[in-house]
Amino acid sequence: MRDRVDVAVIGAGAAGLAGAISAGRRGATVAVLERLPSIGKKLLATGGGRCNLLNDNLSAADYTSTDPGLVASVLDRYGRDEIRAFFEGLGLRLQTDDAGRVYPATNQAASVLKVLELEAGRLGIGLETRFEVEKLGAGGGRFEVRAADGRQVDARAVILAGGGRSYPALGSDGSGYGLAASFGHRIVTPVPSAVPVAVKVRMGHYLQGQRMRVRAESRIGGRTVQRAEGEVLFTPYGLSGTAILDVSESVSIALNRDGRQDVSIVIDLLPFMTEEEVAAEFSRRLAAGWAPQDLTSGLLPEKFCLFMPQVFRELGFAPGKEKAADTAGLLGAALKAREYRVEGTRGWNEAEFTSGGVDAREVKPGTLESKLRPGLYLAGEVLDVQGGRGGFNLAWAWASGFVAGLESQPGRPVYIPG
Repeated sequence: MRDRVDVAVIGAGAAGLAGAISAGRRGATVAVLERLPSIGKKLLATGGGRCNLLNDNLSAADYTSTDPGLVASVLDRYGRDEIRAFFEGLGLRLQTDDAGRVYPATNQAASVLKVLELEAGRLGIGLETRFEVEKLGAGGGRFEVRAADGRQVDARAVILAGGGRSYPALGSDGSGYGLAASFGHRIVTPVPSAVPVAVKVRMGHYLQGQRMRVRAESRIGGRTVQRAEGEVLFTPYGLSGTAILDVSESVSIALNRDGRQDVSIVIDLLPFMTEEEVAAEFSRRLAAGWAPQDLTSGLLPEKFCLFMPQVFRELGFAPGKEKAADTAGLLGAALKAREYRVEGTRGWNEAEFTSGGVDAREVKPGTLESKLRPGLYLAGEVLDVQGGRGGFNLAWAWASGFVAGLESQPGRPVYIPG
């Protein structure tokens, strides 16, 4: 098979499908090339199957990148309102929760994929599955995309939207980095992000499975880098939960990219009380003769009753030997800032996102065209652009894909279904 099209899109995830539809609406002939047997597999798994496709508080400030200005240039063209209008125009009803997270009204990611498939069908976009790109070449003003099974697609422009490396079974195996590197692009070492971490928790076997609301912060060399509020989950290997995932990017970069060892996560186990309030309550309880294992009753989950004697030992206390006020103050500080040295992160199969990718400084702001190879556009997680959980990463996929698709067919009118 050898097809000749205007635009070849490598990757049928969120960014790839948005790019294909965007180019198709400008009248381009488009071929979407997906290495898996079906399209949108990772999209179906997002948001626990609900697909948190956007956040109403979308801002370029929510992203990290080698070129933060690139993110702003894309969102200025295709931001929250445009993404909403895009999906509503496809017939997808949306709902928003109190945190600004936007979901399909059906609460099913399958609904999002379905409207995208229907629009691709209306536009006559070709979908090639099991297309494992072996080589991406260029010459004579065109590109040749060759699959491992011998299929070839000839295109005037290419949108590289192969994703990052998280959840490789769902299609993101990092192969897009090699294709970009073949044109001279620098790759910022990809590391897992929004990922659980491995720590040693003394007496941790008592806490396994415990989930609770906390504040968390990452510290690198003693300096606070990220802060988050949410849940912590104590696991056999360490820590997980939303608060941990939200501070894990800086932890993962320090450990997995920079090779640092002075990395820790500090958890406030009592975020609903000030340190002074905690100390006063402990002082009252100690003065009343409460045993160490009972001190956190009514404040922390009951599993902590087994944990508190260990905290006393760590602080060098012998119950009854110190002044209650002094003991209470130190205990309060220990629980308001419980520090865990991070030994590592979990792997790609447990990471929601990728941090790293093609150096964002090597693509043109506002168009996402490669500065090194005209006609090559990059979109989605293949670029070194990271957004937080809550719909920001998917918002980047839609926005960057749509802009790349528009620019791959410059000067043509945009068709929008009525």
